Amino acid sequence: MTYIICYDISEQKIRTKVAKYLESVAHRLQCSVFTCDGSEAQMYFIKQNLLRLTSRAEAPLLFIAPMCATCAAKIWRIGNPMDRKYDYIIA
Repeated sequence: MTYIICYDISEQKIRTKVAKYLESVAHRLQCSVFTCDGSEAQMYFIKQNLLRLTSRAEAPLLFIAPMCATCAAKIWRIGNPMDRKYDYIIA
């Protein structure tokens, strides 16, 4: 199943840890929006890690939404998801 994962975390250090973790298990679409294909068991593990990473955050917002194959096929998007090669600017 496909899952959409979003977050809103005000603390920079915690937000960075969450982003790096999600980059290792999901595909980044936007700054704080990811998509992940996996089982319920895998998503449970991801949820537990997100809760652990955000345990010291003042008011974290975590959002995970499952999408069936039919719904995932109906997603409308314009533009390309973020690509790791554009995450950094070296001058």
